[in-house]
Amino acid sequence: MSEAATADDWRRLVFDETVAGFLLVDKFGNVIGANAWARRMFGVAAEETIVGQPLSRLLPEASTVAGGSGHGLQGVRRDGTRFLVDAHFSAITRDGETILLATLVDLRDASAEETALIARAQELERVNERLARFAFVASQDLQEPLRKIAVFGDLMEEAIRRGDTGEIARANEVMRFSALRARALVQDLLSFSRIVNDELELASFDLRDAIALSLAALSPTIAETEARVEIDLPEVSITADVTQFQRLVQNILANAIKYRKPGRPASVDIKGFCDESSLRLAIADDGIGFEAQYAQKIFEPLKQLHSKVDYPGSGVGLAICKAIADRHGWRLSVEAEPGVGATFFIVLPLRGTG
Repeated sequence: MSEAATADDWRRLVFDETVAGFLLVDKFGNVIGANAWARRMFGVAAEETIVGQPLSRLLPEASTVAGGSGHGLQGVRRDGTRFLVDAHFSAITRDGETILLATLVDLRDASAEETALIARAQELERVNERLARFAFVASQDLQEPLRKIAVFGDLMEEAIRRGDTGEIARANEVMRFSALRARALVQDLLSFSRIVNDELELASFDLRDAIALSLAALSPTIAETEARVEIDLPEVSITADVTQFQRLVQNILANAIKYRKPGRPASVDIKGFCDESSLRLAIADDGIGFEAQYAQKIFEPLKQLHSKVDYPGSGVGLAICKAIADRHGWRLSVEAEPGVGATFFIVLPLRGTG
């Protein structure tokens, strides 16, 4: 037997016999393979019954991004009953085509300690990946202001030698601006690091009170820009780190005010909708919006879609929002249209559900 055949046999053995659910998903989001454990989880007897089904039917909440994961997602069995599952998605290559391997752990079979360990391991994996990506991007962005400081330092030295006061003033201004930008980037890096590393201090609090405090923190900006904020929220308590929740809402509101249409005050609507198990917050603005293709990119660290001259900033605010949501196990998404505005959605479980 060849080495290749032996390797294939081992892969098939691992796929079939591992005590975890494996699903192979094609580029269209359809299941093209499932091991026995996955079929048992979803109440399917034969592989043919599950192959061809869209993954969104089995895991409606899953975000199938390679390297992504989800703790406490809802799986849907063949009979329609729901159960909690942990999922991790990995890109693999088979016959020259990239597909996704979904690794699933049925939380019904896990003890509370095992579930907590799984959640912590997944969170640490996300934290490390996020910090590594942020540090790389930050180091690239830091090169620009540091390069300017070096270049204009030489120009200032030459201007001093010539006694050119105008050039000295110009070089000084550029160096000062670059130094401030570098300092802001470092401060944002530290802020982002604290958000993803600090222990969560979970507590129960009233939703409307927490959002009122977020608005109070932004009251000077709201007054200065004459922004209008309308609130329509249910009377409900949620469990979270209240400081981080307020930071998430505050960053989204600040983003809405910042990206308002030129010459017009921002108009923001904050609404909440409850079902049996979750709260869905919608924060909608009527600003400049953006193309739908950037709906994921705006949550990446230091990613800015618009001119830094017209809309200054480091681009960390929404990355912090995503980090907060991920740490709590919430879903954060956005829908937008150029010239119409953007709506951010936050879906979080209600206390006592799950």
